[in-house]
Amino acid sequence: MADEFDDFLAKALRPPDCGPDRIFVARVQSQIRLDEQLRAERRSMLSSLAIQVLGIAALSASVFWLLRSPEIASFAAESPAILLAALLAAFSFAVLLFSTGPSPRGPQASFSTA
Repeated sequence: MADEFDDFLAKALRPPDCGPDRIFVARVQSQIRLDEQLRAERRSMLSSLAIQVLGIAALSASVFWLLRSPEIASFAAESPAILLAALLAAFSFAVLLFSTGPSPRGPQASFSTA
């Protein structure tokens, strides 16, 4: 009796036999592709950031090295406002140069979660 009842319950509670849920599978595959694209974009952004930080560090090191020379040090002592304006202009130019440089990645891809 218990075996018949167990068989009846198993049949009654079993989910209906159906094919795979194609919409769910497509949605999961789309999310996986989106995650891969975002990971590649993140890696590219970090690489670009590292290059820009190295460039700014090199520029600041060269400015520091120039400021250590006796001629420029005496000029800075005589007129610090002119030197400060020149440094600000050089920094602004460096920021402009780094922010408008060509993108090594090419055209941007649009992401969708459909």
